[in-house]
Amino acid sequence: MSYVVVGTRSGQQWNVEVSGVGSAMAAELGQIEAVARDVLREHAVADFATVDLQLLLPDFEVDLQQQGVPRHSLGPVELVSGLIALVVVVGAIAFLVGRALG
Repeated sequence: MSYVVVGTRSGQQWNVEVSGVGSAMAAELGQIEAVARDVLREHAVADFATVDLQLLLPDFEVDLQQQGVPRHSLGPVELVSGLIALVVVVGAIAFLVGRALG
């Protein structure tokens, strides 16, 4: 059996709702799975420790932005470096193909 677990931000905590079973609060994002398994255990689900959980975290991206996690984007240096690497790789492949055919 599989359970859908929805974690939504509620102030400084996370509301953890196990679909069709119950809900509880987690202090941190990393505790959502453990709290969901505790909810299952409290509701006498025999395989609470190993059952498959499908975690849905609609507020996860918002939480990352609030925590100051930087977004990764390619700047001009990365783009030029990538282009140079591509030219070198294509040149090396062309050289090897030319040697193999010639």
